[in-house]
Amino acid sequence: MRIRKAKKSDRKEVIKLLKEYDKYEYKLDKRHKPDSIKELKNFFNILVRNKNVIALVLEVDKKIIGFISGEEGKTLKGKNCKIHQFIITKDYKNKGYGKKLLNEFEAQSEKRGCKTIQSFVLIKNKKVLKFYKKLKYSFNEEGFIIKKKLK
Repeated sequence: MRIRKAKKSDRKEVIKLLKEYDKYEYKLDKRHKPDSIKELKNFFNILVRNKNVIALVLEVDKKIIGFISGEEGKTLKGKNCKIHQFIITKDYKNKGYGKKLLNEFEAQSEKRGCKTIQSFVLIKNKKVLKFYKKLKYSFNEEGFIIKKKLK
């Protein structure tokens, strides 16, 4: 297993993961319209070029099975990072890979001076909310915004 920064040559494999992510979210909420391949390619190109973005892939046997991306930003309370996408492909779920990938995202966020990490999670996504809660993330009663203070 290896976690590393995403690079341009990962685009095809990451787009497969992002399509899987889109389908999953669409099943949970029909308002989530899956992106086209063109939109995903453009989005990925922006991710790997933007210095404020953290984009990591997780490889097992030289195959990308996980992806997380987010960006740092400033608030009145200081810097924070927001997770935009986070996926482990279905064949590798529930094996600890998600925790490892999220832990590395947290470490990268701390190195950048971020004080918190936030993300948007659908209330219907009980499995994911349970995952974040287990890792000390909090969320409001609606379950939409998860948050964790960093050291």
